[in-house]
Amino acid sequence: MTAQAKTPLSLLVGLSTTLRGPVLEAMTDATTVAVVIDQDDMPGRGVLSWRVRDASGPIDAGEFTVGDDCGACQLIESLLPLLETLVARGHWDHIVLAAPPGMEARPLVTTLTSVLPEIDVDTVTCVVDAVLVVEQLSGDELLAERGLALGLPDRRNVAELTARQIEYADVCVLANAHRSTAVERLEHLLVHLNPRTSVVTADVAGVPNGPVARTGRFDFDAAEAWAGELAASDRVQPSGDGVTTLLWRSTRPLHPARLSDALEDIVDGVVRSRGVVWLANRPTQRVRWESAGYSASLGMLGEWSETEHLAECTVVATGMSLDPARLQAVLDACLLTESELAQLDWTTLEDPFAGVL
Repeated sequence: MTAQAKTPLSLLVGLSTTLRGPVLEAMTDATTVAVVIDQDDMPGRGVLSWRVRDASGPIDAGEFTVGDDCGACQLIESLLPLLETLVARGHWDHIVLAAPPGMEARPLVTTLTSVLPEIDVDTVTCVVDAVLVVEQLSGDELLAERGLALGLPDRRNVAELTARQIEYADVCVLANAHRSTAVERLEHLLVHLNPRTSVVTADVAGVPNGPVARTGRFDFDAAEAWAGELAASDRVQPSGDGVTTLLWRSTRPLHPARLSDALEDIVDGVVRSRGVVWLANRPTQRVRWESAGYSASLGMLGEWSETEHLAECTVVATGMSLDPARLQAVLDACLLTESELAQLDWTTLEDPFAGVL
């Protein structure tokens, strides 16, 4: 390996450390060093345990302390020197990083790409449980309730984490496929959530039936284009096998009170939605829309004047047995009417989102 060569890194994410075990083994070979981080001691002691091993056996182990701030941020900050040291030793030509169950790939990869030029992110692999994935994507259980939160401020839910892990993955390993009667439907769901991904099933022992590392498939720009503030609408998948994705657009603004009242109806039957919306009482501001399971959230993205777009609403929503006509009607009913557009002073509208925007 020349001095200029980069070390390829394959990242492994997923909620179940048990199901990830066989996949981790499949990702490693004689020239690989693996960094494995778990969070079993996170709820009680506030630490993330790590261990390093290669084909010869264990090399090192230790702990990262996570305080009351952003646990994911602290993990990334603590992890960088360890990865730098492994690369500098020059003993291996491939790194596998098994992230803790509560970690999303995107912030980790973004930092690695910008801060460690000696590392080349090669493949992001996500392990998905075929038995539980629909339940995980559809509920409102908080990560903290499962002991998977990365620190006290972490208020993410299981659905949000599951969706984000899938959305950024080059490869999704469908574990426990032999226990599911709807494998093709689940594969279809995963591709709707992430058209970039390659779905690989695992055998009865959990071993993947296809490549899961060193695939060369990671493309930072493509990953960001799909997992960013708005899923790339030109890659929306056609409906089929009980999985539907709706692309909803409007050049009218949303009535904030009607939107607030309709939140439960909007997320009903939707496992994941993302987009950018225009609230009538905030005419200059771009507002992020995101939902996972039964939870929906809005956040500020900046001003419409900062973009090349006119103010508009664009939402991409995916669901199982979703009625697209019903969802379209619910969203349309939240828009300002023709008479409101003509007569209403938009800025005087009640603002039910004042506490979150």
